[in-house]
Amino acid sequence: MKKFKIAFYSTNEFSCPLPKEIIYAPMDLAYLVVTELEKRGHDVTLYTSEDSTIKMKKVTAGMTSYYNLKDKAMSGGFHDQLQMTLYEQILASKMYEDSQKGKFEIIHAYHLVPKILPFVNLTKTPTVFTLHDPMDASWNQMIAYCQWKNKANYISISDNQRKGMPDLNYVGTVYNGLDLKSFKFQEKQGNYLAFLGRYSKEKGIDTAVQVAIKSKEKLKMAGNIWGGGFYDEKVRPFLKKGEIENVGFLDRNKLSGFLGGAKALLFPINWEEPFGLVMIEAMACGTPVIAFNRGSVTEVVKHGKTGFIVENEKEMMEAIKNIDQIKRADCRKHVEENFTIEKMVDGYEEVYRMMLDKR
Repeated sequence: MKKFKIAFYSTNEFSCPLPKEIIYAPMDLAYLVVTELEKRGHDVTLYTSEDSTIKMKKVTAGMTSYYNLKDKAMSGGFHDQLQMTLYEQILASKMYEDSQKGKFEIIHAYHLVPKILPFVNLTKTPTVFTLHDPMDASWNQMIAYCQWKNKANYISISDNQRKGMPDLNYVGTVYNGLDLKSFKFQEKQGNYLAFLGRYSKEKGIDTAVQVAIKSKEKLKMAGNIWGGGFYDEKVRPFLKKGEIENVGFLDRNKLSGFLGGAKALLFPINWEEPFGLVMIEAMACGTPVIAFNRGSVTEVVKHGKTGFIVENEKEMMEAIKNIDQIKRADCRKHVEENFTIEKMVDGYEEVYRMMLDKR
């Protein structure tokens, strides 16, 4: 197996691994990916913040993470965004300066495409980006100016994600994966429905609440409020202990128990979800998923085997009645076979080989 010399860009916003109080899926995944790449013997250099504690070869710009600095020195609002962009680009410029010296065979920028994209033409080393966001009109505008022919390469996290920008220079689809040691399988079905994620319109938190009420089921919600007005209008009035409960933000150590204790995860999304990590987290614990048929859902959930894919509230309510048809062991097996960190890194290795063979 060929070993690669890889420059891996994490972020300068947070340390690696993330602080315990932060859940930010792309950066959680970045930590797992670089750890697995190094475990496999690749020569990986991580570009990250000065306060990162990950035990591997890393390069910083001599700056503590923006997260640790912002409360002390940053202004907030629009200027906060400008300063955060500068923070990322200072670190990115260091990586591309190093790449000009021939240190790497490939650059893998794991997120933050618009902030890093302008640098890709400064070196002969090919750059590949992992896309974590829905591809929409705003992305078309940003990326159109910086395609740089074949210098910018893109990995989608689902095939569906590509629909918004089908003409990008895609070099592969690599599904997200989990460290299964962090998600304990729970064979016995719980007595509540679960919702996990942002309490926002696009995630369908309001639909989850109404489905639970109409089905006369308990619902436990975990996540963070995203837009207080929406939450205050569509969720807060229906809270009732023991029936519709907001358990709030849960750190990584508590996610497995929360998801594994549910009879099903409700995923009534209102947008083109690029992947939906929470779906595989639930299934890893043995908990089936009932999801609206949007975005990546058909690529992640096996209808009738690991949950149900539905079109509306009525069908979601019917699926809840039939949830006993799903074998929880099948949910876990589906993740073991398709959505582990090992499978994920297999996919990245294949992309690296293909890109370098084309040169």
